[in-house]
Amino acid sequence: MRPGGQVVVFPSKTAGSSSSYVPPPPPTPQQIAAGRRRFVRFLVGVSALLSLAPYVPWGTFLSESVSAGKGYVKQQVTVDNLTEYGAAAGRKVNVNDLTTFPPNSHWVITYPGSGDLTLDTQNRDTFVKYELIRLPSELGGDAKDATAFVAFSKVCVHLWCSPNYKPDQPDNPNENGYVPNKPKHEQYECPCHGSIYNVPEGKAVDGPASLQAPPTNAIPVLTLSADSNGFLSIEKPVWDVNHNGVLGYGRYVQQ
Repeated sequence: MRPGGQVVVFPSKTAGSSSSYVPPPPPTPQQIAAGRRRFVRFLVGVSALLSLAPYVPWGTFLSESVSAGKGYVKQQVTVDNLTEYGAAAGRKVNVNDLTTFPPNSHWVITYPGSGDLTLDTQNRDTFVKYELIRLPSELGGDAKDATAFVAFSKVCVHLWCSPNYKPDQPDNPNENGYVPNKPKHEQYECPCHGSIYNVPEGKAVDGPASLQAPPTNAIPVLTLSADSNGFLSIEKPVWDVNHNGVLGYGRYVQQ
């Protein structure tokens, strides 16, 4: 026993062995150098992650999950039941209803839904959330068919923050978003790093997402249709870059 009470156990000799325990050889210079390189790479990786932390408001905008929902099927479009949506809250979207769902307006929808509106509304996973936009009139938003709408993923293709539609426009006092003497927006904008996607294509035109190579410079979308009664539905998506896109990654924009 060493001073301080530390017990030292020495390896015993094996039966029939005439030699004492031989410790392993010290590491070679090559092994030491390789270990140092691994440690440096580890520090660089940690530093890169920490450098992002001050720039992302994680609790407010960043998705809580990287797993998209399961069970993709055709589904009627229902607005999340939030008081800020007024008469549209919790309602099934009808393309003929220009009062409840006026041009240049936007709402959050959940897809795939669980069948329970309350659970869907409370679901904070942005990988199942989409921004449903009824386009401005000049882009066809007053049409009474599915072409009046677009539904963008709520997951930015840059760093997965959650973009929002900005309807501000100074031109039409009779349309939603009218703000006199203010710059025109009518764009899908990410609040974290300023990526801006044009409407209705969904291609990044400014900010870091616009500097990314295709297909990582366009936001994924849902395919919409309307039945004979005007109710809007989501068609079953094809999640690849040539169709609806890959959530959190992007898609090719058809020219």
